[in-house]
Amino acid sequence: MDQAFLEKLKFENPINEVMRENGIDLKLSGRGYMCKCPFHGEKTASCSVVPDKGFFHCFGCGVSGDVIAFVRKYRNLGFMDAINYLAQRAGLTVPAGSGDSDRSYKRRQRLYEMNKKAALFFRAQLKTPDGVRCLNYLMKQRKLDAATINKYGMGCAPNSWTALKIYMLGEGYSEDELIDASLIFRSQKNGNTYDFFVDRAMFPFIDVAGNIVGFGGRTLGDDKRKYLNTSDTVSEEYRRSGGKKTPDGYSKSRFVFSLNYAKDSAVTERKLLLCEGNLDVISLYQHGFKNAVASCGTALTPEQIKAMKTYADEIVICYDSDEAGQKAALRAIGLLRAGGMGSSVIRMEGAKDPDEYINKFGEDHFKYLLSNATDGFDFELEVFKRGLDLENRNDKTKFLRKAYHAIAIEPDDTARDTMERQLAEKYSVTFEVVRETVNKIAADMEDLQEKTEQREKERQLIQREDNRPTNKAFTGERGLIYYVYMNSDMAAEVSKQISPDEFTDEFNRRIFVSLLGKIAVGEYVTPETFLEEFTLEDVQEFKQMITKYDKLNVNREVAFEYIKSIKDYNRKHAPQNGETESNEDMLKKIEELMKTKGGSQ
Repeated sequence: MDQAFLEKLKFENPINEVMRENGIDLKLSGRGYMCKCPFHGEKTASCSVVPDKGFFHCFGCGVSGDVIAFVRKYRNLGFMDAINYLAQRAGLTVPAGSGDSDRSYKRRQRLYEMNKKAALFFRAQLKTPDGVRCLNYLMKQRKLDAATINKYGMGCAPNSWTALKIYMLGEGYSEDELIDASLIFRSQKNGNTYDFFVDRAMFPFIDVAGNIVGFGGRTLGDDKRKYLNTSDTVSEEYRRSGGKKTPDGYSKSRFVFSLNYAKDSAVTERKLLLCEGNLDVISLYQHGFKNAVASCGTALTPEQIKAMKTYADEIVICYDSDEAGQKAALRAIGLLRAGGMGSSVIRMEGAKDPDEYINKFGEDHFKYLLSNATDGFDFELEVFKRGLDLENRNDKTKFLRKAYHAIAIEPDDTARDTMERQLAEKYSVTFEVVRETVNKIAADMEDLQEKTEQREKERQLIQREDNRPTNKAFTGERGLIYYVYMNSDMAAEVSKQISPDEFTDEFNRRIFVSLLGKIAVGEYVTPETFLEEFTLEDVQEFKQMITKYDKLNVNREVAFEYIKSIKDYNRKHAPQNGETESNEDMLKKIEELMKTKGGSQ
């Protein structure tokens, strides 16, 4: 990516403005701002935002970076998607680029184009006999009108195992591309490929940017799989390396159905209606409830909550009225609270889901359900009490333990205080006991979370280092970096003896160059001073490097041995077999050989 464009992109997207637009509450502090970190739960503001440097840094969890890094992490975007998001915001055109990020971006655009073609195909099938059967299902059984069907881009997958494949191959897409997009699949029995969606009413999955990222299909026949959704698509890097799966396109744990439509209403009301199924959402939308969404075939996830939090502060849970739906509602309340969102739960009687309810009783009755929704914490307390006798000491203790844990995950101090006082007053427990117990549980949970995160960071860093080359030059480079870091007064002497160009590892070279530059201008160097140039993962790796070599006795003599090992390695791996060297390199080699011979006589 062109560096000049990136600088212009950052200039046109002030980090404080972008953070505010994404719902971060910034408070003036000195030359910048402070806010609660958007990437970890905390009680007090520990995240610093410095607009003139275009930089943010959390002193609590260590996350930091520029406006691009913020957008990537906060909105769960890849590099090129973040660039595209900021460019669109600022009215800039993204120049053609190269590299893995650009390849991934181009592949994703290809995926979106492919899904758009498939959506048009499914749409066209509504005019066929299979499509008429699909329309009868949608309009007569589900009571959807033509405008709603058109709004959501619904279509029909015909009762054929190859119709879509033949069409898409004719449009120039390969079988491998179609398999990656879950439009076709390959049989393990005979190796042939077949359509993924067969004899189904189809619902495009559209992201907030308007891209079709996948599909959901509801069977029109007797398939036991009532609903079938696109599988997660993964990054180009994963397919090449077989490494960690990285969402790249559609991810069921991140996607929120109909958020592309609901966000416009949600930003005004700051409220979303959360359903279990996409047909519930579509039915509510048709009846005037424009802010309905669904988690679409998966239990609610923290990533989906983060996506919804951009547009809303409160979620009204409109899950099915059966036992499974109520259990899912209970789980969702805890996740929403931990994610910093308020919640309430509707109580439906006489219908199993919102779609059936609103078609049976109408909009006014559903509005009544919404206005009388039970507060999330009150709903939890009711569920916790079921099957218990609170006059019994053991039962009451069990109930209170569950209530304490529910309060402990509340990140907002005011909300937590209200919940503690409510519990103490209603269930005859002293407020001091409630607060003390909740604080202890919260501290234990925070400690466990920190330890878990630390272990994961260590695991990733070890894995990252294990994947690096293990030659003497690599070891020498890292030892030399440690020596210069600990002995800045020796930087000039070391730089006379070895050039960064002689380093064999790109990461080591970048760190070494940056370190020498900071020392040259008299900057006091700490690991955190590298955050403006390197990612958080890079800085953590640098810290691990320093910790590792701190246990060794790296003095001047050892440092110069490191320099020798790097030069020896380069000499052994110098260009051969007709590849030319400069006269200067050749003279240096001759002089070194003469010295060696002279020393051995």
